[in-house]
Amino acid sequence: MKNTLLLFVCISAFTSLAQNFNRPVPDNTFQYEYNEVQGITDGFMLASMIKPWSTPMGLNYIPPYTAIYDSEGYLFWYGSIGAVWVVDFKYYPGFGLYSISMNVSAQGDFKTLVLNEDFEAIDTLYTQNNTQDVHDVQLLNNGNWLLSTVTWDTVDLSAYTFDGTQGSTQTVIRGYGYEEIDPSGTLISEWDSNDHLDPTETYDFWGYSPNDFDYCHGNAYEEDTDGHILVSHRHLNSIHKIHRQTGEIIWRLGGEQSDFIFSNDGGFSGQHDIRRLPNGDYSIFDNGNMTATTRGVTYSLDTVNWIATKTGEYIHPTDFNANAMGSYRVLEDGREILGYGFVFRPYPSSVIVDANHNILSEYYFQDSVLSYRTLLQDLTPPERPEITCEFNGVNWELHVLGSHNDYAWSTGESSASIQLTQTGTYQVWVDQGIGMIGSLPFEVTDINNPPCSMGLTENIKPTGSFRWCNLLGQEVEDPVKGQIYLKVYSSGSIEKVIFQ
Repeated sequence: MKNTLLLFVCISAFTSLAQNFNRPVPDNTFQYEYNEVQGITDGFMLASMIKPWSTPMGLNYIPPYTAIYDSEGYLFWYGSIGAVWVVDFKYYPGFGLYSISMNVSAQGDFKTLVLNEDFEAIDTLYTQNNTQDVHDVQLLNNGNWLLSTVTWDTVDLSAYTFDGTQGSTQTVIRGYGYEEIDPSGTLISEWDSNDHLDPTETYDFWGYSPNDFDYCHGNAYEEDTDGHILVSHRHLNSIHKIHRQTGEIIWRLGGEQSDFIFSNDGGFSGQHDIRRLPNGDYSIFDNGNMTATTRGVTYSLDTVNWIATKTGEYIHPTDFNANAMGSYRVLEDGREILGYGFVFRPYPSSVIVDANHNILSEYYFQDSVLSYRTLLQDLTPPERPEITCEFNGVNWELHVLGSHNDYAWSTGESSASIQLTQTGTYQVWVDQGIGMIGSLPFEVTDINNPPCSMGLTENIKPTGSFRWCNLLGQEVEDPVKGQIYLKVYSSGSIEKVIFQ
């Protein structure tokens, strides 16, 4: 009886949370739902798509990939990069470059891939002295790269207890840090938390293991306006500002040894994504592991009186807890984007709000699928492929203008042309750099009268009789001089002309 009841509850819960996948996708990518609440949101959303519990040996396995979604929530570009784990994907507008941090094997082969604006791989970055980490990558103002690192050291912690557990004389502590390398890969500087932080600063909340004591867990790195480096240490509930040249800690925000007093806020816990804003404030994605409330929060810091003042805060109306991963960005126009990381339905994966915290749009990824961060950025994108159509004498066919090496239709087909068999929204993706770039959506409401169009530059040799149609493919008996029409020939060819 208990098993029957449990099964009923599980089925009922699954049914109530059924997802409304409302955007076309190609094979080998995850389905998702886009909820447009208050109109189109300018900009492109960047995400790194992973399904944590899946393996290459699993059924219907889809490898991790990077993705860009356009202002209406359609998949603009995606890159399957041969990784088993992908974390950080971002665009650097001042340099016209993208970076992707990834793990390419189960054995821990980490690297950062650099792409140009055509999504072509132009460089691969590696750390020099320490094990590379995937949490964050930054392209610094001087053109150097900041790569996150992880190290291990053995120390005696037998004089301490952690939540009642005696420390071991041979505790292996895991440290986090970074290396600054120049464009040629030469090491400029490095920093390691094991050289500057005391493992006993951690909170018992995060647990202790003598074999791999992750006492600080560095997860975000940011160049401050004065050139020094901000580091988020999740397990210390603290942000550290590191002197770029000496490696000394300039100040701590939050945690057991905070240099600041919070004047109107209780602080943060388990945080991610420390960023410096153009107005001088600091933004943080506060996972709220110790409060059960996740939020985006901004602070102004008074380094004379050492006071931290909360200047902004966004909490989703459902007030749920995103206990791992995540991001929070405040754009110059006041919009904010929150990526909730390790969160699944019924809660959103990512939310975009306006300056008054009205929800503009939401993404709901497929169950068990997540993105470590989601960023909203203005890009300089390549030209998208264009779908047109042609009547073959029996049926309408959809075509991609131009010649490409690879095709991926939302119907699952991989040819340059497909037969139009049903109504709906079509998209096609063609090769672009290391990935595939998508067309604008092609909406078909009548398979006998699709919205056909083609470029004026197309040079087609028409044959036989024809009929005049408007740009929606509807027949016109009396064309108007000077207007653009389609000449639809009995052979199936279509010519786009100005009626004279």
